[in-house]
Amino acid sequence: MKVALLFPPQWYPSQPYLSLPTLKAHLESKGHEVDQFDFNIESYEIFLSKEYLEHCVEVIQERLSRPAYTTEEQEVKAVYRDILSDKNFLNSILGEVEDAKNVLRDEERFFQFDTYKKAYTTLKVAMKLISYAHHPSRLDLDSFFMLGNPEESLSGILAATADSVRNPFIYLYENYLVEKADWNDYGLVGISIIHSGQVIPGLTLARLLRKRFPHLHIVIGGSVFNRHADLLDNKQALFKDFFHSVIVSEGEKPLEELVNHLKTGQALATVPNLIYMDDERVVHNTKAEALPYDQLVCPTFDQLPLEKYLMPYPVLPYMSSRGCYWGKCTFCTHSFIYDSYYRKENETRVAEEIDYLSKKYKTKYFTFSDEAISPNAFNRMSKEILKKGVEMRSLGMLKFESGDKESPELFEDVHRAGFLMLFFGLESANDRILSIIDKGCDQATEKSVLKNSSDAGIWNHLYLFFGFPTEEREEAEDTIRFTVENSETGTGHIHSVGQSIFALEKDSAIYHNPGKFKVDRIIHDPDRDMAIVFDFDIKAGMPREEVMDVYEHFDSVIEETFPSRKIWNYLSREHFLLYLDRFGKEEILNMAHSASVEP
Repeated sequence: MKVALLFPPQWYPSQPYLSLPTLKAHLESKGHEVDQFDFNIESYEIFLSKEYLEHCVEVIQERLSRPAYTTEEQEVKAVYRDILSDKNFLNSILGEVEDAKNVLRDEERFFQFDTYKKAYTTLKVAMKLISYAHHPSRLDLDSFFMLGNPEESLSGILAATADSVRNPFIYLYENYLVEKADWNDYGLVGISIIHSGQVIPGLTLARLLRKRFPHLHIVIGGSVFNRHADLLDNKQALFKDFFHSVIVSEGEKPLEELVNHLKTGQALATVPNLIYMDDERVVHNTKAEALPYDQLVCPTFDQLPLEKYLMPYPVLPYMSSRGCYWGKCTFCTHSFIYDSYYRKENETRVAEEIDYLSKKYKTKYFTFSDEAISPNAFNRMSKEILKKGVEMRSLGMLKFESGDKESPELFEDVHRAGFLMLFFGLESANDRILSIIDKGCDQATEKSVLKNSSDAGIWNHLYLFFGFPTEEREEAEDTIRFTVENSETGTGHIHSVGQSIFALEKDSAIYHNPGKFKVDRIIHDPDRDMAIVFDFDIKAGMPREEVMDVYEHFDSVIEETFPSRKIWNYLSREHFLLYLDRFGKEEILNMAHSASVEP
């Protein structure tokens, strides 16, 4: 019995996601025949084509001919008329989209920033045209949204996956992607859904395959349904219309057992980590501990169309650990997803596998997907990479520990090993907020570690958010001041920043103990029966309107204090990694001052 593993839209088009290559490698090591399909990158290949955009123009023309019953429909019809009347705009997008796509794959043109920027803008506008054809849905180069967030409820999922007007993926699957394989060759199809923007596209695919090919066993995996596990007991419709089972937590061993059981016709009751329906009752099988790292195998990217990703060279994801070695941050859900079970690979084997993958797929570019790499692991891994002479360029994520553990010497080795860019979860630079987040550090630590990293030649990118429960305005201003003082126009130890607003997520420490954080009420809306992000009431700290004001103010602060935003704001992290390798940190900072680069 052959297995097909599918990664659905909508995700970044820069590189493969790691789940399918990891699962394929494991199953093949156990003697199973497995094919993997990245329908995400295949969808971009279709969306960003003259043929598909011409189809979108026809859809817009057809929608314009219909009666308008609401104010919203009347307003969007005015936009439709503007689009159709602007022949120069349409001819430009239709005529340039294919070449714009190829610019991002062409080594020479990719590194000409003005050419890159024009191509990137063309692709963004093309996605906007697709969005108008499926109004009020919105597609971008990394996301998909439908009005009302239908992925947050069973009724929304049932409606959205059958809505051929607002859901572009029905047409995409029926006319393009389903024909990519002969589904009669397979007995099991696994679909990985790893974030909310994939729920409707992923379940649309599952529903279509379930209806057309009843012999298939369809299983869903990934972090979203892992967090939905306790919500599925009264969601029998999902098991009837979309999939047969769900695997929670890490999938290697459960998927292997599921394949074995289906091959031999055994009952599913002994497949670990499996949720399925038996005679109208949703059954949760016993969970098993994930495999130790020495039983995991190196991922395989065979069968993935590496030439189709919007990159001049392949950039491969890799993980040297699973879970988070810290695992205490009170807003975070990653430890829940990994059952709070942290383990890591032997650093010698990491260097060997990076070398193997680099030579096999002819690339030196990697992104480490670890939740956070510990200082000790970074130290040993860098030394092994240097010792073996592995040519690698990569980025990684880490948390602030201390200036002693994350020393100048450590970062010098990390940089020499090929880590050009590091992502830090700053979250806040206020000591009280850091304490209740349980980050295990303070502002002084953040400052010393960023200096050590920057001095070693590494590009530091910070993640931070505003609006953590009880945060006051002056505490948010601490974070802003810290960022400004260490920005490009300050000490220069922070090179780029990504900000967001705090979201209270299901299965975080705050969710399970709201009173400890002075959250008065988590709002459970019965119409959002599959939500994983919640509104909440709190009397302490900034009201939501003030949080938004701080967020918007900080956006203008970033614009003023990070001139190089004119460069990195256009580049995905994988694209930016290539730019760092080609030009170096200092030259990128200088590029922002070029007269040809506009804000």
